[in-house]
Amino acid sequence: MTSEAQVLPQAALRAPAWPPNDTEESVLGTDQHQTTITNLRLGLNEAARIGLTSEQVAPWLAFSQTALIGCRRPEGSLYRTYPDVFINRGPLDRQRGSTIIATDGPPLLIIEVLSEATYEADGDLDRGKGWSYADAGVREYLIFDQTGRFGANKIRAWRLAGSRYQPWLPTADGRWHSATIGVAFALEDEEIIVYTRDGHRMLREGEIERERRRLQAEIERDRLRAQAELSAQQAEIERLRRLLAERAE
Repeated sequence: MTSEAQVLPQAALRAPAWPPNDTEESVLGTDQHQTTITNLRLGLNEAARIGLTSEQVAPWLAFSQTALIGCRRPEGSLYRTYPDVFINRGPLDRQRGSTIIATDGPPLLIIEVLSEATYEADGDLDRGKGWSYADAGVREYLIFDQTGRFGANKIRAWRLAGSRYQPWLPTADGRWHSATIGVAFALEDEEIIVYTRDGHRMLREGEIERERRRLQAEIERDRLRAQAELSAQQAEIERLRRLLAERAE
């Protein structure tokens, strides 16, 4: 069984470990932070199931704040991390409390939503999580600064090239298109939005009920329109029937 503790040089023991272990307190954040994570996970998992039957298995599964076992620091020690959102290829037992890189493989994509407690480690590609995720083989890494406090750009993203991350830039449509799963990400009203590759926008919290009501109203309008057309056709049939009857006389 893999242990998260290793014997460290004395110099490393004297300095705080970097990046630090994630804790429940450090990953929870504000209500805004948690809402963003929930919306990302919901949008990604719904996008994965578009076009599938109930019997078909989705090509990926999004997890949130579940332990990822097997990340290491630049000096070699293992540490505990709970990515805000990460994507694993294929199904995993949803009762599990952790994903193990050595047996499950590295996530295809990790998204970290920056907070006061985690932004330094999240955005550090040289010694922080950015280094650890690249070292583990995570193919895409995206960080989202929802408050705009921790950098010039609200979305920053990278793709794995060899053993290091290289910038993953938005395309002309202003979206970050994933090369590993069929989605894209974009900013809208200062929030991060999930799109399918063909441009379908996934809904967020507060939009699902509104969309349900909109669709119901649309269905009702279509029903009334069809009813009116049917009534008009029946009236025309009745007019023609009377006309034929008059001519027969």
